[in-house]
Amino acid sequence: MKTIRHSLQKLFFSIFLATSLLLTACSTGSKTSPESSTSQSTESKKFTEFTDQLFRETVSSDALSLNYTLSKPDKYGISPTCGGFTPISLDSLKNAAPETENLLYSLKEFDKSELTLPQQLLYDSLAYTLEMDKKGADFILFSRPLSPVTGLQAQLPVLLAEYNFDSVEDIQNYFALLESIPGYFESVLSFLEIQAKEHMLPSRDTLETIADQCLSFTQNNGSDILLTSFRSRTKSCTFLDRNTRKDYRKKNKELVRSCITPAYTTLFRSLIHGLNVISAMAGTDGALSSYPNGKEYYSHLFAQETGSSTSVEEYYQILNDRLHKSRNTLLSYAKKDPALFSSLSTKAAGNLTPEERLASLSTAILKDFPQAADVNYTVSYVDKSLEDYLSPAFYLTPPLDAFTENSIYINNSSRFAGSDISTTLAHEGYPGHPHQNVFHRQQNHPLLSYALNFSGYTEGWATYAELYSYKYLGYSKDEVGILRNNMIVSLCIYGICDIGIHYYGWDEKKVLEFLNQNGNYPEDTAHSLYKNIIDEPGSYLKYTIGYMEFAKLKDAARKQLGKNFSEKSFHQYVLSAGPAPFPILESYMKEFWPE
Repeated sequence: MKTIRHSLQKLFFSIFLATSLLLTACSTGSKTSPESSTSQSTESKKFTEFTDQLFRETVSSDALSLNYTLSKPDKYGISPTCGGFTPISLDSLKNAAPETENLLYSLKEFDKSELTLPQQLLYDSLAYTLEMDKKGADFILFSRPLSPVTGLQAQLPVLLAEYNFDSVEDIQNYFALLESIPGYFESVLSFLEIQAKEHMLPSRDTLETIADQCLSFTQNNGSDILLTSFRSRTKSCTFLDRNTRKDYRKKNKELVRSCITPAYTTLFRSLIHGLNVISAMAGTDGALSSYPNGKEYYSHLFAQETGSSTSVEEYYQILNDRLHKSRNTLLSYAKKDPALFSSLSTKAAGNLTPEERLASLSTAILKDFPQAADVNYTVSYVDKSLEDYLSPAFYLTPPLDAFTENSIYINNSSRFAGSDISTTLAHEGYPGHPHQNVFHRQQNHPLLSYALNFSGYTEGWATYAELYSYKYLGYSKDEVGILRNNMIVSLCIYGICDIGIHYYGWDEKKVLEFLNQNGNYPEDTAHSLYKNIIDEPGSYLKYTIGYMEFAKLKDAARKQLGKNFSEKSFHQYVLSAGPAPFPILESYMKEFWPE
């Protein structure tokens, strides 16, 4: 899983993007894009001004977005003082649509041929984003600000615990965030009431899971992470004297007790007790296909999550074909040497610590991947109060101007006891998220390029990296083939079930039937998979389809380039271009292919 910051922002990004030219609270209007230079054409300079302004006002929409995007916002023409979360409302969501139209019109006024290559790529990616936002305006009530894994309530504690303190303004902004959370949660509950009236709530089981999560947070002292992390972060703040540091810690404790804990308590009580009417109106199904226009929304979600232009129906067949191909490949390995499978269950990739494994991977990958700048990274562990609800691991994207400091979280929950930490670190480490992020940041693309979110690319790349990493872990060629195809089988099963449930209306019985057509799975596995997919519609798509799109892109590169193709050049091309929808990425292959 990539940065949870992007997951939190994604739901409301279209609002930020559409209204950003109207927001002025934190922007001073300075020009600081790396594209600014005397060599630019007049059209190129105007485009820089347009996209830089959009970048500044988008990332300064609230203190959390600003802090996770820039370490020194004043150097980018942005005031370091910024407020808390703005409450959401149905009106603000609806009002984003005409502003999206206006932005798209303004964008198309530029002569693309007069722009630099990175600007042309941004032009296409921004146009794609705005067109997706236009289509998404028809599906506002499908929005899910609360969900068990990627929802606001699940991710907020870690985001606040990792909030950067580089100045007094950062700490004051942090306090503004804490103070705004009760009102923000109240606005989310109001949005749920609207969804209830329109019969658009998540399933009752999903709402109960979210409520249980909030209860766990309050009963298991989940807010303690905000106290201990604040103490740790302020300890290293050399710009604070002893008395000020003490006063800030006291204020933080007061705000956590008066804002954060009560907000989670209110959320729990509202979901379980105060909103009995809403709970009664929540469905028992939860599959998107069971809602009005649910299949149409899923098609939109599919395109949004994956960045692919291939339809849901086409990919359903592609995944089934790939599943059968990989299963047959595994059978061929079994016929060749059955002992290969038994040896894999006992063969360890080494007893290295996570830090040592990351260091080993960062060196081993250099024969196949371009070298990125040396950066620092810390490996931390998810707080126990959050273990049951967060992913096995995740990477927090650092600010653009402080990309040398990277954080990786590992979840020690017993739910992931059998997970392979080595491949997890390849996904969340090298050659996965930080390698991709750092290399892309070194390219100095236009600023707005780093604010757009294409999760099909980012998670698809990390999944591709995870599969690729088996060759660095001491396995034989046949063992690598087995491990890769086994993982592809799993990815295809996840993707097919996601489509099956939310597009074709599979129930849990159908999921179990499908699983047992492709292996021997107990009922509790089918139940767990079904529940996860109901809770988080489309969550598996960016991994499965993203990986498949990279595989397709590599095949296309081989065909186009013939003898000039190499694995390392392919990797340099996709990393240099950076996150983008896959059709756009392919269209720039020749321009970004290394000579």
